[in-house]
Amino acid sequence: MTEPLPLTQNALRPGVIELAYGEPDPALLPVDLVESAAARVLRELGPGAIAYGTRSGPLGLRRAIATRIAAREGREVAETGVYVSGGSSQALDLILTVFTGPGDVVLVETPTYNLALGTMRDHPVEIIGVALDGEGLVAAALEATLARLRSAGKHARLLYTIPTFHNPTGTCLEGERRGRLLALAAHHDLLIVEDDVYRELAYDEAAPQALWAADPAAPVIRLGSFSKSLAPGLRVGWVNARPDLLARLDAAGVLDSGGGVSHFAACVVALALTSGGYDAHVSRLRRAYASRRDALGGALRAHLPAGSSFAAPAGGFFIWVKLPGGVRAAELLPAAEEHGVSFAPGRGFCSDGDDGHLRLSFSLYDEERLAEGARRLGAALRAHARRPR
Repeated sequence: MTEPLPLTQNALRPGVIELAYGEPDPALLPVDLVESAAARVLRELGPGAIAYGTRSGPLGLRRAIATRIAAREGREVAETGVYVSGGSSQALDLILTVFTGPGDVVLVETPTYNLALGTMRDHPVEIIGVALDGEGLVAAALEATLARLRSAGKHARLLYTIPTFHNPTGTCLEGERRGRLLALAAHHDLLIVEDDVYRELAYDEAAPQALWAADPAAPVIRLGSFSKSLAPGLRVGWVNARPDLLARLDAAGVLDSGGGVSHFAACVVALALTSGGYDAHVSRLRRAYASRRDALGGALRAHLPAGSSFAAPAGGFFIWVKLPGGVRAAELLPAAEEHGVSFAPGRGFCSDGDDGHLRLSFSLYDEERLAEGARRLGAALRAHARRPR
């Protein structure tokens, strides 16, 4: 008998509500849509679907993405302005390989996506954090950091930012700051890597305009992904950027050797997009995740003790909770797990080691389990407060 495959990237422990993991709920993965598209790929494309494929990815997917961008983001882009990747993580690693060298400075928001920090640490770069607040990256802090580096004889090579439905905070970069960020990047010869993987998961209104879409001349590489909006196991994403920046990625040796990244899966995604099934699936996801966000947020307001605070995000997967004064997330975690709930401590997202926050994901569980997780977290916080110091 064939053994069942794991449904999640991380092992889920019996009796623990794992709010640390920002993964799609396996129950929401569109098996029928992917199965239908995969069958069509083999029937319609034949051996071309399982050959190497071109470095930039199958033309059908690049055209489908370009068409979707024009319709939904208002920016016309040729298929040559779309480069298929093996998800956003592979794209980020390739960008770091191509655009940075030993000792280069890479700027990140503080906090930022913890696993992106791990990818950066695989490269011999210096990571420096820039402050983030409720309206996103603080432009004045970025400007001060760039000036400080310049006075020390250093140049920041790259800024990694998540301006839309930020992970972990859920914030969106305020509109005026977007313009100022682009101006600073142009003035300081700073490459912006815009992680835009949650754009499809907007719950209250349309997502704000991407940095990449705002200015065709801007030094921005935008990362998109189908991992959150379709299926993470397909490992398919894409990159948008100016032609000169895409040309540098295209010259990477790994692509010269291996051809198209996730070629068969990319062909599957192309047919899922053009069939109309993808749009229907994304609509279902938005309804489901918006309901889960509301359930977790409501339960947190009911169960967290005084001194805790958070802002409900308008999209994405996460709620970023500020803990009562003096409580450190890493110290709270054992008490939480004793109560049957887990979370991601804030220090993993902060280049400066701050641990006064924790991240909760509402993507993996239904409303009932999320509400119970919030109740357990509140009980753990109260128990932790009673422990002798």
